[in-house]
Amino acid sequence: MANINIGYLLKKRNVKFNNRNIEIFEFIDYVTGITFCNKDKINRCNIISGNYSGIYASFMSKLYNEEEYVFVSDNLENSIKNNDNKVNFKEIRTKKINNTSKYYMRDLNGTDLVKVVNKDLLDYLNKKNEFDERDINNSSDIASIYSRIKETIISQDEQIMQILTTLFKNQKIVNSQLNSDLVSKLKENIIIYGPTGTGKTEILKRISKIYNIPIVIEDATSLSETGYIGRNITDMLEDLYHASDNNIKLAQKGILVIDEFDKLAEKKEDGKSHVSREGVQRSLLKLLDGSLFYFNNIKFDTSELTIIGLGAFTGITNDNNYKNITPQDFINYGIMKELIARFSKTIPMNHLSKDSIIKIIKESNFSPINTYRELFKILNIKYDFDDSFIEYIAEIAVLQNNGARSIKTIFDNCISSALFKIFAGEYSSIKLIAPEENGNAYILKK
Repeated sequence: MANINIGYLLKKRNVKFNNRNIEIFEFIDYVTGITFCNKDKINRCNIISGNYSGIYASFMSKLYNEEEYVFVSDNLENSIKNNDNKVNFKEIRTKKINNTSKYYMRDLNGTDLVKVVNKDLLDYLNKKNEFDERDINNSSDIASIYSRIKETIISQDEQIMQILTTLFKNQKIVNSQLNSDLVSKLKENIIIYGPTGTGKTEILKRISKIYNIPIVIEDATSLSETGYIGRNITDMLEDLYHASDNNIKLAQKGILVIDEFDKLAEKKEDGKSHVSREGVQRSLLKLLDGSLFYFNNIKFDTSELTIIGLGAFTGITNDNNYKNITPQDFINYGIMKELIARFSKTIPMNHLSKDSIIKIIKESNFSPINTYRELFKILNIKYDFDDSFIEYIAEIAVLQNNGARSIKTIFDNCISSALFKIFAGEYSSIKLIAPEENGNAYILKK
């Protein structure tokens, strides 16, 4: 049975202090999660709100396992009661964040979590958690990140390199002693555009997991002009602030990614622009110019912030070549001239041909061909496939015109009935093949 709970998302760290090994639980966010018991009778929690949406965290009695994140549920009734009996998760979350300590550890019984109060330990933890001011233009760092992202994102090598180069350059600039005018002139904001399913969002997600700078990815479709129903600019900055462990200095040097950026140029059925969408574009001008924003008594200066817009911009070109798009094309699409001028870097993604998709299926470490290999290894199932199966998956993906995004769905549909029989213990071997008409895409053996 699944339940929706609210509670604390904590990051577990093992630290050695005064010759003692201590499990430290660092407060990350106050979130909503779906808790359930999986097929192995293990309690699980899927975080469904905030910057860590999609993370599976352990919870309650499972604090002893090796998960990187843990979710500890809170008493919903008491939380509402302490919020003057108002059911407003945003208000509850803000109060909890303001009233929650940063670090916890196990009590003497090794069960409950208690606040870290030892001053020396706190100083040690804060020092370990300080923003690393090393020279992030170090070539080995950028080369390492580049190599790791290329293991997942295929056929976009130049794009990955350009994105990383710009981000490293920006961080070098904002961590320098240059005056604010020079910083604003040298720092670049980016628009990454191209067909859906080419890896725009995934590149930034990969970077956010291995980069030492806070990054949040926001959805432009949820934004509205101040005064309209929906999220606004300060909500995004607040998310970045919390993603930086409430470190305003770190947050102001972070990276704000606005996904579905092209939707801000959305037209109504009569061909006219949405008033609220135009208002959001105007609001972004202030953000990009480097201005002060205020929320919860916090002053956020965006002059050192890197802003990235991601969008498919469907229909901006008549073919699949996005490399010849000009600023005027963006303006014709519906992006304000003043807004597009503030993005000095534009990076077009490569269109994914059938050959590119085949390469993704074979080489990406997140390709279902490779991830299912790990699953079948756990199940002690002999696993094989032939090139005809990969050709078949690629052909369908090309027809669906969703780039790499559709590969997993097509793959899962091909083997779902086989998985049932494998889980039932009927077979010990599977080979994936191109199906004949109305046939299966696999051969099972006992």
